[in-house]
Amino acid sequence: MARFLVACALASLVQGLRYDPAFVDYNLNQKKDAVNPVDYDGDRGPGFVYKESPADWRVPTYTLFLDRFANGDPSNDNANGTVFEQDITSNQLRHGGDLQGLIDSLDYIQGMGIKVCLLASTFRYTFSSS
Repeated sequence: MARFLVACALASLVQGLRYDPAFVDYNLNQKKDAVNPVDYDGDRGPGFVYKESPADWRVPTYTLFLDRFANGDPSNDNANGTVFEQDITSNQLRHGGDLQGLIDSLDYIQGMGIKVCLLASTFRYTFSSS
C-alpha cells in the first residue's frame, strides 16, 4: 500500500509536454500558457485527417518464444560446441527451436486463424554505459 501511495505522489509531480521555447521545433503542445495537460493543443499541419478507428480491434495474435517452439534445423543446436548446451528436458538450457522451425510451422499457425506472431525475447540485447 505504501508503494502505491508513493507512486501516486510521484505521478502527481509529472508535468509532461509543457511548452518549452528551447524545443520549439519539437513541442507537441503549442499552447504556451497551458498548465493542465487537458488544455494542451497542437497543430498537426495542413491536410491532417483523423483516421476512424476500426469497429473491432481484436486480432488473433500468437506469442511464442522461438527457442521453445520448434526445432527446424538440429545442426545448429550445439552452436558453441559445448556438451551441456541443448537439453529439451531442462528449463535452463536451450531447447533448439529456431527460425526454420517457425517457417515450417506457418501453415499450422495459419490454420489456427492466427494473423500476428509475436516473437518474445528472441534477440540478445546489449547495453553500453558509455
